[in-house]
Amino acid sequence: MKVLNSIRPASVTINPASVAVTCNDKEITYHELYQLVDKTVLFLAQHGIRENDTVCLLFSNGLEFIVTVLALWETGAIPVPLNTKLLVKELSEQTKFLNPKLIIKSKELENTNVRNNDLIIPFEKLTLVKQKIKIEDFSREKTALMLFTSGSSGKPKAVMLSFENLIQSALIGDKVLLQTEKDKWLASLPFYHIGGFSIIFRAIMFGASIVIPTSLSSDDLKEAILKYHPTLASLVSNQLKKLADMNFIPPKELRMVLIGGGFSDKELILKAIDMNWNIAKVYGLTETSSFISIMNKEDVRRKPEASGKAILPNQVFIYSGDEELLSSKSGEIIVKSPSVMKGYFKSDDETNSKLKNDLFSTGDIGYLDEEGFLFVETKRSDLIISGGENIYATEIEKIISTNKDVKEVSVTGIEDKTWGQVVSAAIVLNKDAKLSESDLRSFLKDKLAGYKIPKKILFVNELPKTELGKVIIEKLKNLFNTNKD
Repeated sequence: MKVLNSIRPASVTINPASVAVTCNDKEITYHELYQLVDKTVLFLAQHGIRENDTVCLLFSNGLEFIVTVLALWETGAIPVPLNTKLLVKELSEQTKFLNPKLIIKSKELENTNVRNNDLIIPFEKLTLVKQKIKIEDFSREKTALMLFTSGSSGKPKAVMLSFENLIQSALIGDKVLLQTEKDKWLASLPFYHIGGFSIIFRAIMFGASIVIPTSLSSDDLKEAILKYHPTLASLVSNQLKKLADMNFIPPKELRMVLIGGGFSDKELILKAIDMNWNIAKVYGLTETSSFISIMNKEDVRRKPEASGKAILPNQVFIYSGDEELLSSKSGEIIVKSPSVMKGYFKSDDETNSKLKNDLFSTGDIGYLDEEGFLFVETKRSDLIISGGENIYATEIEKIISTNKDVKEVSVTGIEDKTWGQVVSAAIVLNKDAKLSESDLRSFLKDKLAGYKIPKKILFVNELPKTELGKVIIEKLKNLFNTNKD
């Protein structure tokens, strides 16, 4: 296990008999995991996988995904996990962009045909044959992984992360997580998501174990927590909300639950803390290899809308143009960290626009308070320019969501010949609510400047979202464009 031995700190010693993965009620030890990886390395080599080959993966969360990634690393290839919820057309566009050597998928997805040469690894039939596979010397600077950003803007990008990025992210995060071989990570996020993939990397790196629930539904997460008693988990807000709405109080063994993945509702966070959830709010992106700031439960209670302090040596700055801003002034969030990506695949211009002088421009808007806590206010992609005025969608969403009839809302800018863009709100109403467009505008009249009040209002049954609950802006815009006045 050249790669695995190279990424682990010298202080970490793995007991081969300790449990590495629990999946489908079966425990796999580290010894058994390594054997599976060795068998898969040989199988991949027999199918022509070599150093620096790009290989796309189409797997649900499971042992097979972990084994395949580790085997690809041992052969020197670069895994690219794909979102299993995408349409075949969307997957084909991504793979055409990447031009991978191979697409490997799980047995359960055998009918999802992205290319003619999709490969299913027959794990149950693999045999261990002593055969020398030539592998180049391991380098931390080598690309370890490519992940597509969520693509809410409709233009997904493939983020290239090096082993050094992943190692540094795990080491820096462990200053707070303090992982040991006794820890159990709940695999509570999709493995094609940086939050989910980081769970694998942290556990493998520090000799902890990974508990894979039957699915990512709230019922199955609850069952896994009660049955296997994980000590660490990472959730996005909509997962936490569903569990809290079930009045589920986690066992005391669940010592820390990371909450990220976008805006976190203040009331939800405080409710969860009162229910004995050990919440640690974090901020990070795919491009930063997971979280770069964190705050503990006590600080979350004091400042529930903050996203933590940068964990050293990570640094967070706030800029307006080329000027660094003082505390409490809003601007673009800039990150300096050894975990920041190598760049975007085949996108030098995009990479150069985001990475300058070791500083990464996140595109998010926020500020640092006098104590150094980061507050994320909105994403630059939320910026709507209407009639020359800068308007932030998040501000309008927060105000609209205070209306008792509103269950969910998403605001975006729709192209307009007169205004450039017009503020447009898609709204899901609570059951039996009868809010009209005129009612909503009257409600907003004394809460927002006139130019911020939505010119287009669309009532919908549900908002188009990713699996992690993030609104897909491109599909939202399509709703407005197909429902023109």
